[in-house]
Amino acid sequence: MRVAAFQTTVLIAVAALGCHRESAAPPASRPPVILISVDTLRSDHLPAYGYKSVDTPNIDALRKDSILFTRAYSNVPLTLPSHATILTGKLPADHTVRDNLGFRLPPSVPTIAEVLKKNGYATGASVSAFVLRHETGIARGFDFFDDETEADGQKSLARMQRDGRATVQALTRWLGANTSKPFFAFLHLYEPHAPYTPPEPYRSRYANAYDGEIAYADALVGEFVGELKQKGIYDGALVIFLSDHGEGLNDHGEEEHGVFLYREALQVPLLVKLPNSKRHGETVDVPVGLTGVFGTIAEVAGVKSDAPSLLAPRERELYAESYYARFHFGWSELHSLIAGNDHYIRAPQPELYDLASDPTEKTNVAESNRRTFARLRDDLAPMVRDAAAPANISREDAAKLAALGYVGSTAAQSGPLPDPKTMTAAMRDIKQAFEAYGAQRYPEALELTNRQLRDNAQITDLWDLKFKIVSKLGRTDEALDVAKEGLRRVPTSVALLYDVANAALALGHLDEAREHAEIAAKMEPGEAHEILARIALMKGDTALAEKEAKLAAEASSDPTNALMILASASSNRGDYAAALGYYDRAAEHVAKRNPPLQQNLHLGRGDALAHLGRAEEAEREMRAETHDFPQSPQAYASLVLLLFAEHRLDEATKTIYQLIAAAPEPRSYVVAAETLQAIGDTRGAQYWTAAGQRRFPQDTQLRDLPKRLGMAH
Repeated sequence: MRVAAFQTTVLIAVAALGCHRESAAPPASRPPVILISVDTLRSDHLPAYGYKSVDTPNIDALRKDSILFTRAYSNVPLTLPSHATILTGKLPADHTVRDNLGFRLPPSVPTIAEVLKKNGYATGASVSAFVLRHETGIARGFDFFDDETEADGQKSLARMQRDGRATVQALTRWLGANTSKPFFAFLHLYEPHAPYTPPEPYRSRYANAYDGEIAYADALVGEFVGELKQKGIYDGALVIFLSDHGEGLNDHGEEEHGVFLYREALQVPLLVKLPNSKRHGETVDVPVGLTGVFGTIAEVAGVKSDAPSLLAPRERELYAESYYARFHFGWSELHSLIAGNDHYIRAPQPELYDLASDPTEKTNVAESNRRTFARLRDDLAPMVRDAAAPANISREDAAKLAALGYVGSTAAQSGPLPDPKTMTAAMRDIKQAFEAYGAQRYPEALELTNRQLRDNAQITDLWDLKFKIVSKLGRTDEALDVAKEGLRRVPTSVALLYDVANAALALGHLDEAREHAEIAAKMEPGEAHEILARIALMKGDTALAEKEAKLAAEASSDPTNALMILASASSNRGDYAAALGYYDRAAEHVAKRNPPLQQNLHLGRGDALAHLGRAEEAEREMRAETHDFPQSPQAYASLVLLLFAEHRLDEATKTIYQLIAAAPEPRSYVVAAETLQAIGDTRGAQYWTAAGQRRFPQDTQLRDLPKRLGMAH
C-alpha cells in the first residue's frame, strides 16, 4: 500500500538523520501554525469520538498529542461560508458569505492569514474544492494559494474537486521552501465529501463508502503530518484539525448537507495540538463554535487579538444558519441556537431537542418544554440577519436584465415559504435527477427534471440542470430557450446567465452572448472573461481576445481554457511558437488531473507543430486527440489534412472511415465531406455527402451541403 510505504520511508529517514533536521524550527515565541480541514467529516464517524467502524490511526495519533473538543459545532453547513467563519472568526452575517456560490469575502473583513502575514509569517494554502477558489476572497493573505481543481461538466460546481493527495503534495512543495521562518499552512481535503468514491484499498475494505473516504482522508493526513515530522516542524507547531461541517446520511431525510441544521450536519471533530503537545490528551466538554479558531491561532502565535480563544472556553449560546434551501429551492431558510444540551431550530414548524437524552434529535419537545423553547426563541431573534439572494447585481445590471426580458421572481421570494423538512421527497427526486444526469442517462434525467419543475418552477438548480441535459442531447436552440425561461423566473441567477451566454455563443448569437457575459463578469468573472474572449476570437478581434483571456486566466482556479484561447489568438497572428508555448502551459495544468484529459489540447498542439514544420510530432498529437476523444470530428479532419500533405492518401482515406465508425452522426459526414472538398477530392466529398444523406435524410446540414460546397447534384 502506498501510504504504508511512504510512512516506512519516513521512519527510516528519521532514524538515519538522528538529531539532524532539514531546517531549524522557528523560535517558540512564533510557532508554526498548521490548520487541517477535512471537509464534511462527522465527529461521530471517528474512533476518537467512539466510532468503531473505521480505522483512522493517523488522526488517533494526533488526538493523543492534542486537546479534543467533544462538542464542537459549525455555524453553517456549507464549505465556503464555514471556512470564511474559520478564517475570520466571524459569523456568516458578519463576514457576509452566506452560500457557496455568488458571494465573496469582502476586503474589510480580515482573515487570520492576513493577520499572521503582517506579523512576519509566511502563509501558504492548498485546497481541494472549486468552492474555495481564490476569487471568492478566501485566499486573501496567503502568499501561496493552490486551488487548481478538476473541472467536469458532468458535476455540479460544488463537486468540482481534486484528489486530496495532489493537494497534500502541492502544500508539501511549498513547505520545502518556507520552513526557515514562522509560517501558517492551511490544508483542505475534500474527502469524504460526496460522491463517495474512495480509492483502493479503502473501496474494498469498507462497505460504507463514506467511511472508506474517511479512511483515505486519514491516510492523507498521515502523509502530511509525516512531512511535518521529517522536517522537524511538528513538535513545536500549533496543529488544528477540524471539519467545516458534517453530513446528513439520511438521519433526517437529507443524504448530504446544506439544508438542515440537525446535529449530524453541525457537530464536527476539533483537535488542538499545542506546541510541544502541551495539555495533550485533555478533553473539553464545553460546547464551542468554529468562530474560536481565529482567536486560538492568534493567542498561540502571540498576535494581538480580541477574538475569543478555544483554550479557555466558556458556556455560550452557539448560533447556526442555512440559507441554502431558500437560495436554491425557494424554501424557508433555517436558524438554530445551541445552549448547553438544548438545541432550538427556528423554522416554519419550529423544533427543540434535548441533546443529553435525545442526541439523535428524534423527539421534538417544543410543546412539552415551552419555557426553554420561549427563552431560546427570544435569544435567537436578535442574532438573525436576513441575507440577500446571492447575486450582487447592481441596479444598472438589473435594468439591463429587465431590458433583456428577465423580469420575475427569485428563489429568495418573500412571504411564507415551505418548511424544508416537509420537502424531503422533493429533495430525493431532485437528487435522483442529478444522479441520472451524472450517469449520462439524459432522457431519464430530463423526465425527472421536468416533473420537478412542474411543482417547483422557482428552483434555479433545476433550470440549470435542464439546460445541461438538453445541451447534452444536442438540442442547442431548445437549451437556449430553457436557460432564458429559467432566467425569467430567477433573474439573479449567475448560473443561468452563463447558460444563456454559452448557448448563444454556441449558436453564433455573439451580441446576445456578450450582453449576458458582461453582466455575469461582475459576479463570477473567470468564466465570463473566457466567454468574452471566445466572442472576440470569433469576431476576429485578436487583441481583445488576448486581453479577455488573460483576465480569465487571472480570475480562474484552472486557467487551462484561457491559455488555449491565448494559443488560438497567437495562431491567428501567425505566431505558432507562442501558440505552442501556451498549449504547453495548458498541458502542465491538465497533467495534474485524473485522468489528464482536455479536448482540443492535443489537436491545438498538433496544429501549431504542423505549422512549425514538425510533422512527425504533429501527427503524434493529432492521433492522441483521436484516441482520447474518438468522437471529435475535427481531430480526424486535421489528421486527414496532415496525411494528405505528406501524400499518404491511403492512410488519409482510412482515417475518414475511422471517423465515421467512431462517430456515425450527421456532423461527422459533414466534416468528412468538407475536408475532402478542401483538399480537392470532390468525388470523395460527394460520396460522403450522399452516404450521410441516405443515413440521415432529415438532417438540414447534410441536405444543404452540396450547395454550400459548390458541388454538382
